[in-house]
Amino acid sequence: MRTLREGGVLRVLRRLLSTPEEIIVARALEISPPRCPECGSGSLVRIGGIVKACGLRIQRFRCKVCGRTFTELEGTPLKGLHDIKFAVVVAYLVLCLGMEPKTIARVTGRPYSTVIRLSRKARENEAFFRKLFRALGVTSVTRYPNQ
Repeated sequence: MRTLREGGVLRVLRRLLSTPEEIIVARALEISPPRCPECGSGSLVRIGGIVKACGLRIQRFRCKVCGRTFTELEGTPLKGLHDIKFAVVVAYLVLCLGMEPKTIARVTGRPYSTVIRLSRKARENEAFFRKLFRALGVTSVTRYPNQ
């Protein structure tokens, strides 16, 4: 419980929630740069973008080799998420604090089905999210000392 008294967890959560989604996407792209999902080529052309409901602009690409179009989040665990920031918070709570999805759903007020889906995605892509935490400057607080 020492970590909670020192405010380490709250400080990390505040930092994650105050980070703009554009920064989170930029750091994710440093970890996993865009490549064609069809042929694996890195030879791409920018072809505009998509603006999500939250105002986040996602870049679209066309592969010069095979012609497939896709977004910059293709190939990352962040693809298809409506709320990228919430997904990162869930990943932190699951991977670094070991919280159960039921507890996260109760605390955040989000549907259990959403939290369970995001926590499963976080566990399946643990290496990616840990690298993302490091890139965002978040020191991953491990489980409490008495566990």
